Amino acid sequence: MHAFRFFPSFVAAIVAVLLAVPGPSRAATKASKAVPGEASIKWRAIAAGEAEAKKSGKPALYFFTAAWCQPCHLLDGQVFAVPETAAQVERDYIPILVEDRMREIGRNTPEMLALASRYGLQGFPTLVVSRPGHAVNVALVGWEGREKAFSFLKTAKKRFLDLEKKRVEVKK
Repeated sequence: MHAFRFFPSFVAAIVAVLLAVPGPSRAATKASKAVPGEASIKWRAIAAGEAEAKKSGKPALYFFTAAWCQPCHLLDGQVFAVPETAAQVERDYIPILVEDRMREIGRNTPEMLALASRYGLQGFPTLVVSRPGHAVNVALVGWEGREKAFSFLKTAKKRFLDLEKKRVEVKK
């Protein structure tokens, strides 16, 4: 009889401990989801990614996301996890992860806030193709399904370069 009274409180204590332990970050889970031998996106931190984009000449692909954002997880799992898409993103862009941390720690980094302001962030997820420090961009705001995201990633580089070229011609 005493064992039955002990068991429910023991299970409740174990569940409470498991819920209190923070899970791995998105970066950690992304690495664990990668399948050996298949392409996966190596997301860069903001400063490192922008430095690499400037050095390489490739446009940056900013992925504005948040751990609590379910559409962000859909974009990640249904689009970025596709090997062909991951290879194309790595080939065409410097992928930069821009995480909103307001709910988790009560604030965002100055770099995240500056990018959100520069690109007029309206919601999550948002994909922005641009050059570091520039406002000219091509963006996809929100989750409208896999096909829309695939199409954006396939055409955004050309659309961005065309837009950038037109802006240079106007200045001349």
